[in-house]
Amino acid sequence: MATLFTNARVILTPDEGIVSGSLLVEEGVIRSIFPSGEEVSISSVRQSVDCGGDFIAPGLIDIHCHGALGRDAMEATPDAFARILNYHGSRGTTTTLLTTVASSIVEMLAVLECAQEYREVEGDSSLRLAGIHLEGPYFSPHRRGAHRMEMLRHPSREETSRLLNHASVIRRMTLAPEIPGVEDLVRELVSNGIAVSAGHSNATNEEAMAGFRSGITQVTHLHNAMSSLRKTGATPRRGLAEAALETPGVVCELIADGVHVHPELLREAWLTKGWAEIALVSDATAGAGLGEGESFELGGLRCHVEKGAAWTGESGARCLAGSTSTLFDGVRTMVAEVGVPLEEAVAMATLVPAKSLGLGHVLGSLASGKTANLIRFNDHWQLKGIWIGGTERQSPPAASS
Repeated sequence: MATLFTNARVILTPDEGIVSGSLLVEEGVIRSIFPSGEEVSISSVRQSVDCGGDFIAPGLIDIHCHGALGRDAMEATPDAFARILNYHGSRGTTTTLLTTVASSIVEMLAVLECAQEYREVEGDSSLRLAGIHLEGPYFSPHRRGAHRMEMLRHPSREETSRLLNHASVIRRMTLAPEIPGVEDLVRELVSNGIAVSAGHSNATNEEAMAGFRSGITQVTHLHNAMSSLRKTGATPRRGLAEAALETPGVVCELIADGVHVHPELLREAWLTKGWAEIALVSDATAGAGLGEGESFELGGLRCHVEKGAAWTGESGARCLAGSTSTLFDGVRTMVAEVGVPLEEAVAMATLVPAKSLGLGHVLGSLASGKTANLIRFNDHWQLKGIWIGGTERQSPPAASS
């Protein structure tokens, strides 16, 4: 059955812009886009959706998401996975990398095994779970953020071998490039088709650049839990943040919740890297969807929701522990507070992460032959509809949370 979306503002790639017109979906795939004024006469259309001038964009792709509604990927259960994916799915994220924290090898393997089983059971809808992002445990103790110190360690051949038994669901790993043994690990991960990101790192410029040469192609939550403007004696020198911003080809992950990174720094990153090397992420924790002051757990640490973010600890000892936002919120922040053109902000949350996952040929933009993962929203940032593989999903909330 074919569905025709009419009277829409279709958000294409930044090079193509936004066009008014119609979009045809058939058998879960985008077939054609018709600009306004072009006659559309298709006998196979069985359903028509009048978008009333709303935007149609690709479904959002989140490559860094821990949880929602008090549930965490580290629970390693199908129920937890489903609750998290359904929450973010109802807010426009149609493809997700569930993300771990620094933990024991037993806990990591439990998450990976659950992901394999979940994808097998879910079948075609497993596009909603693209795989697992292993965040840690090979981190600098100086930049561990909300990860338990006792879980940090150096890589070992035995642990790497056990993880690579599940290489099919590991899509990305975050590690600190300066940690002993990491350079060999990066090469092994890359040879197994796993993207590597630098993060939770106190790397010098030289250590960061060595990591990029060994195969690291991304950095995790730019400006958070990473070295920046290090001092050697009296002379400031670049850290990981500056190295990433100034190295072509390195994709910078950004949490655009307005708390983790000030809008001025978000704008600087965009002006420096351009849309094509920025991937917006939620870094949402189990605190997403909870109310102000509510508590939850992140990797064994007690956290709470406060003023639009997740925190662990109290007073001067507290630190950010991920976000409570959604990826759609991040797109809105980049447009409304940073001044990024809508089509570029959308691409940062769709096409860039799709390419980083090696899925750019099927996801991430509205083009003939690509999977019909779509979201509809209006000028007031109200989500009006969500489709995965051309099938409409649960009704979204009246407004973005």
